[in-house]
Amino acid sequence: MAKASLAVMAIAASLLFGSLARNDHEEGSDTDLLMINLENETRHVSVGHLSLFVYPWRKLEQDAQSGDLFTCHLVHEAKALMDPDDYLAQLQRSFRFRPSYEEEIERASDLGWYLVLFGDDLNAALLAKRVLWCVRTVLIARSAEQRAPIFAPKELAKQTRVQPARDLLTRRHYQRDNASLRQALQRFLETELPSTHPPIGADRNMFLTQFVETSNKVALQTLKQEDQSRAGYL
Repeated sequence: MAKASLAVMAIAASLLFGSLARNDHEEGSDTDLLMINLENETRHVSVGHLSLFVYPWRKLEQDAQSGDLFTCHLVHEAKALMDPDDYLAQLQRSFRFRPSYEEEIERASDLGWYLVLFGDDLNAALLAKRVLWCVRTVLIARSAEQRAPIFAPKELAKQTRVQPARDLLTRRHYQRDNASLRQALQRFLETELPSTHPPIGADRNMFLTQFVETSNKVALQTLKQEDQSRAGYL
């Protein structure tokens, strides 16, 4: 049976989040929309500068209760576009911070070191997006541990001592070559997470095993996109 389309899916609420909701968007910023559905389907669609997320209410509520960082973002910054039953308010009441966000930091660090060592094979756009994800995730997780979560890139830039990382956050739409992206990420990891350097001789298989064992979804998706990109040149 085919999956339900957005046209017939039971959409309970539509939320705007990200830079447009914060009113700090720039030229090139995405429009981030979340649609809450009452079925059991999760979906993410990107078209140009539109990034559309579809999440089941049950999952969002469970994620809020477990302190998930994406849900934390929604709780603190989302604005309702259509929400007749006040799902955003319910989500805000359900949210509970985790005692620690070390697992999120470790996942970002693992992917970060993979990008430093092997990221030159990625296309520049994907590498830039993933490097920024690693830096932001570490800084957002730390702010969440302080119970004062920060999501705006320019505010996050104030939370790191690493100037190249600050530049990535404050000028995130500026095009950079792969080498400078990887160098900036390496300096960030060495300064902010000095104990996380991978063992000498670490190879791709070691990282893949680590990504699977830690359920590092962003890292696994990155590898999938990398493989698809390579296949396109064959």
